[in-house]
Amino acid sequence: MLIARRKSRYLLVESSKDVDFSFREEQKGLAEGIAKVIGEFGYMNSSPKVMRQINSKVFVIRASRGAEGHITLALSFIKQLNGRQVGFYTIRSSGSIRKLEEVAKKLYGQPSSTDMHR
Repeated sequence: MLIARRKSRYLLVESSKDVDFSFREEQKGLAEGIAKVIGEFGYMNSSPKVMRQINSKVFVIRASRGAEGHITLALSFIKQLNGRQVGFYTIRSSGSIRKLEEVAKKLYGQPSSTDMHR
């Protein structure tokens, strides 16, 4: 029996304030904010996950292919993260993390990427 692999899209996102997704609370706060906007069903279908933190304000988030618009919309509606005022701006989407890291390097200088999926 063949199992189809889910294809993903990656979003390069900038926040208005410093965020650190190495802390579980930050990841949970982002997940709750996304689910509040697109609902639990939309959250489960889009399966968002922070994959890499480029710098203190820029990160890469993974979403299911076809759901990147929902995640972009949800991020634009999030105004608070764990009680702090914050805004998220989607810079670009791509099919690979590597391409977004190249874009981030051009826009923000040398990235100090931290792998988030360990």
